[in-house]
Amino acid sequence: MILQKEFNESGYKDILVGKIASEYGIDLADIFELDQKPEELLSIFISEQRDELFFILDGDLMEINYLCDSWDDRIRVFTIINRNSKAIHKLMYNIVQLIVYSGNTPDKSREGNLLISRKIIIKGDMTKKNQIIIDDDEVIELPFHMIPVDAFAPDAEQMEQLSQLLPKDESLLELMEKKQKKVNRKEKEGVLDKSFEVQDYEKIREWLEK
Repeated sequence: MILQKEFNESGYKDILVGKIASEYGIDLADIFELDQKPEELLSIFISEQRDELFFILDGDLMEINYLCDSWDDRIRVFTIINRNSKAIHKLMYNIVQLIVYSGNTPDKSREGNLLISRKIIIKGDMTKKNQIIIDDDEVIELPFHMIPVDAFAPDAEQMEQLSQLLPKDESLLELMEKKQKKVNRKEKEGVLDKSFEVQDYEKIREWLEK
C-alpha cells in the first residue's frame, strides 16, 4: 500500500505541493526556511475538515529522539506564531509526527509522548520517498484508516470444517437446541438429575463415535 495514496484517498492534501498551504491559511515559512526545506520532511498532509495535520518524516536520517524533539520545537513555534489564527487553532491539538523508518526498529516509546504533537512510528519501504510502501499491519496505525468490511467476514474454510463437525441427523440437531428440547431434570433423593433420556443419550453417543 502506498502511504501517500492512503492519505489522498482519505481526503488529505499535501500542503507542500503548489499553493495548497496558502489556500488553507498556512504560511510554511512559520515552519521552516522556504529555501531550506528540511531533508527529513517528506510531506505535510492536512485533513479535508482542516482539523488534522500530519508531518511525514524520514526516520532513517537521524536518531528518533532527536527527530521528535526537533520537530516538536518547530511545531511549538508554529503554533505560538499562529495562536490567534482561526485556521490553525482548529488543528492545533491534532498535529501528528508520522515517522517512517526502513531499517532496524527504533525506540517506539516516544509514541507515548503527546507533548506538543502525537507521534506515530511505522515501517515502510522508502526506495521512492514520494511513494512509500507500507504493509497492511502498519497502515492500521493511521487513525483515519478504514479496515475493509471483508476483513471481518468469516473464514469460508473454517466454516466448512465446523459444518463437518455438526451432526447430520435433524432429530439430534433439535436435541442440541435448548429451545427445542430441554435436558430432562429429575430430583432423586435430593439430587438433581440432569441426564438425558436413554434414547437421546444413544443418539449423541452414536454421533460421537462416528
